Amino acid sequence: MNKILSVALFLAFAVYGQQERIAIMHTVDDRDSIDVYDLGYLTDKLRDIAGKVLPKNRYGIMTQQSIIDRLGSEERAEKECREATCLADLGRKISADYISQGRIGRFSGELTIKVELYRVRNSTLIGSFTGDSKDLRGLLAILEAKAPKLFEEVPGLSPAPAPTPAPVPAPTPPPAPPKPPPEPVAAPVAKKECVNKFNINELVSKIQSGFPAQLKDCSSTLAKNMALAASPFGKKAELKEPKAFMIECTIDGIKQKLPLGAEEYVRPIESFVQNILNAASAAGGGLDVKKLSSAIGGMNVNDLIDELKEKAANDPCVVDEPYESPVADEYEEGDSEEGDRRIVSLGIRGGLNFSHLYIDRYDGPYNSVTGFQLGLVLDIAPSSWFHFQPGLMYIQRGAEDRLGDVVTLRYIEVPLLLSLKLSAVRINAGPYVDLCVGADGDFDGTDFGISMGLGFDIGMFYIGMFYDYGMINIYNYDDIFGIYNRTLGFNLGVNL
Repeated sequence: MNKILSVALFLAFAVYGQQERIAIMHTVDDRDSIDVYDLGYLTDKLRDIAGKVLPKNRYGIMTQQSIIDRLGSEERAEKECREATCLADLGRKISADYISQGRIGRFSGELTIKVELYRVRNSTLIGSFTGDSKDLRGLLAILEAKAPKLFEEVPGLSPAPAPTPAPVPAPTPPPAPPKPPPEPVAAPVAKKECVNKFNINELVSKIQSGFPAQLKDCSSTLAKNMALAASPFGKKAELKEPKAFMIECTIDGIKQKLPLGAEEYVRPIESFVQNILNAASAAGGGLDVKKLSSAIGGMNVNDLIDELKEKAANDPCVVDEPYESPVADEYEEGDSEEGDRRIVSLGIRGGLNFSHLYIDRYDGPYNSVTGFQLGLVLDIAPSSWFHFQPGLMYIQRGAEDRLGDVVTLRYIEVPLLLSLKLSAVRINAGPYVDLCVGADGDFDGTDFGISMGLGFDIGMFYIGMFYDYGMINIYNYDDIFGIYNRTLGFNLGVNL
């Protein structure tokens, strides 16, 4: 009995050892603009097609885990997949007989895919195919249409020969007609297990109210980050690729608002965002931020809603019940609070001044002195780019005369500035009124002038500069000569 068992095991191992290993490596995108889950889905689809085409008694499909184990770690496997210049060399590292991989690129603003299949032993390219599409669904269709033919090119894989027809027997009397066989009973279809059911109308309501706002917020954040990185005040750290940032920012925000059980409906939303980004791409395939705003404004959310409803129609985990959005829906609450913050907000400003006095009937001005300013600014924004900024500031002005005596003027200032906000950049201009609360010598109690400046909003922080041009003679004896304030200032602030 033991001898028989040993022989059976030996034959089993011999058959197993004859299997040739097929490695399907992870699909890569050199620009990192496609979500890792989408790349994984394309890889799984390619692996599934190979498993259906290749006979299981001769070919074995290596699992992703076995590939990772042979390369040492998941990080190492990802690096090898991305940096491999020769797939056959990578196949030898993991002891595969055949190796295949898909790679996604860009051409003329569209996505492209290339899939290659190598025989590892002699580094022979067995076959490959390419295709292009505007979106990932098109790439998936190309994969499903062309991948089976690719794996049919594996050497030695050919359809079984047609059986030799048997000789025709002599005619015999026709037998009695047989009884009709019973109708086949269809095998029961496995039902999808539903951990949580959700209302499709709730999902649609949340997408309609929150999806456009989420896209606009992410677009605005991207523009600020890019403007800040290009400014002298920006950090020189490398920014995430714009398309990857937009997808991650949008999907992360949407996921938090979806009803429980609707996780698999993220993929159509992500594809919809990808199409918007493709429409806003420049000639070289990169994202054009100026086009992005127009693409978001011109998108038709109803197309996404129709796709979600079509998917839900065949989903047993979805119910179609009336849904009335609450008065204070989560999206609306967030939008309302954000809108209030943007329309009216308060800021703190403080910094240093370098001021002097200009004398119109005297040989040369006074020398400059250093002072400071501190106060509050109220930001009123009727639109995203036009702001009105009244303020209340304490500011020191003054000068040093030729004898070295310092004149100090202390004012409560009310600036009334108009501010153009272009992404993170502000251009400020407007009048100001000063009420003197302390002065050395015979100086008047008020001043009026024009203020001009430039600033940057860096998140909740503000950094800027300004120049105040006084237009009123602040010297009491104006029949002798006129004296006017001139101030250059630098300030920092916090936007509350």
